[in-house]
Amino acid sequence: MSPELEEILVALRERDTCDPAQRPLCDATLRRRVDEARSRTPDLNYEQFMQAVEPRYRDFRRAQRKPSILPPKA
Repeated sequence: MSPELEEILVALRERDTCDPAQRPLCDATLRRRVDEARSRTPDLNYEQFMQAVEPRYRDFRRAQRKPSILPPKA
């Protein structure tokens, strides 16, 4: 995974998990990172870019989950 994509995914996670009072700051950070990445692909608008990132974000969130400490049922 590229460092730039990872920064976007981290910014998405921060936006989704931040305190509501911090939401505008997290939104602005995410928008800035996405706009920087989109500058190299001007044919994509923000929504199209985010649609392309969404599956990677789901995978990123899944990988961040801690495994259960309970053993599987026998």
